[in-house]
Amino acid sequence: MRTVLFFLGSFVTLGIAAGITPYPVGWRLAAGGLLLLLWAYGLVRGAQGRLRPGSPVFLLPGHALLFLALGLVGAEAGRWAWIPVAPLTLLLDLAGGRSLARALYAILWLDLFALLHQVVALGRDLTGTPLLLWTVGLGAVAVLYVASGVRRLGKGVVR
Repeated sequence: MRTVLFFLGSFVTLGIAAGITPYPVGWRLAAGGLLLLLWAYGLVRGAQGRLRPGSPVFLLPGHALLFLALGLVGAEAGRWAWIPVAPLTLLLDLAGGRSLARALYAILWLDLFALLHQVVALGRDLTGTPLLLWTVGLGAVAVLYVASGVRRLGKGVVR
């Protein structure tokens, strides 16, 4: 029941993000549709009791807020990179503990780190040395985080 309540609450975040993001209406509808697909998948799986506690589908509110943040800072390239986030999340959940999950995990998280980079770099108007430091620092954290996750997936610790 707790999972169902989470997804009902996430619906509000999804609506706000898709509704007020300053992107063209077509982009907002496409993003809202992708988020709604992920939301419906999570709600159905959660109601059936088939959604694992560590499922990447629980990142749904973060995906919606990331789309909003990209729009607020005017990340034109970011919106293209955001499009695969919802489908990758769904596929990662469906992959479970199979070896495909490791590749999907790496692609999803590297994309999320790249989008976070865009939000901060554009939001803070970073250039020159600060941009270089931010890029190298976040890149190092991203590689360590993804490598650790892929390793855990390989050992079956995270599914």
